[in-house]
Amino acid sequence: MLVDPIDDRPHHHDSEHWIEQWQFDFWSPNHDLGGWIHFTYNPSMRRGWYVAALIGVDRPMVLVVDPELHITDLSPYLEFRAEGIWAQHVCETPLRHWTIGLEAFGVTLDDPSDALGNQWGKRTGVGLDVEWESNSDPQKTGDGFTQECVVTGEVLIDEETIDLNSTGSRCRRWGREPEGSENEPGPLAMPIQVGEYVLEIELNHSLGQWQGRLRT
Repeated sequence: MLVDPIDDRPHHHDSEHWIEQWQFDFWSPNHDLGGWIHFTYNPSMRRGWYVAALIGVDRPMVLVVDPELHITDLSPYLEFRAEGIWAQHVCETPLRHWTIGLEAFGVTLDDPSDALGNQWGKRTGVGLDVEWESNSDPQKTGDGFTQECVVTGEVLIDEETIDLNSTGSRCRRWGREPEGSENEPGPLAMPIQVGEYVLEIELNHSLGQWQGRLRT
């Protein structure tokens, strides 16, 4: 079954538990930098939350998290501003081309496990100007679709500028908020506490890309 391009954009909601989710990831061929960006929005409650995680084989994790975004009106560019963070997610062409921008302060963690709890770490400037362009047709999932992409652009971590030309993927989900799950996290999954949720990020070495899922 084909994916309708309109599904790349927000839907009309029919429940206060309706959520829209956009997820983007990349992993460089040299394994020197990977990234995972996740934005969720509840249009009825006008609330959202955001996570950006950057990590490489020989570099510590840099994490940007805001679990309590108040977004009165979500712009067509999926843009928001909050204390210490600005982000936008621009659908240039549905199912073809997205541009992600981020200017924020995050934290550099000594250990990825520090992503749980209070996420104490060194204050770090983070910037993204990155594009996801499809290189395959989207594949339907139970609550949305995924799509393989080519990822290009720039990542800024404090004074360091990193040019990207890598593989990646997108994941798009929408619908009623998922119920709590009794499933245990995967053995290699890295959990990140975001408010009442847990994001599990795991690198699929065979595909060379991030995978993630949401638990409550």
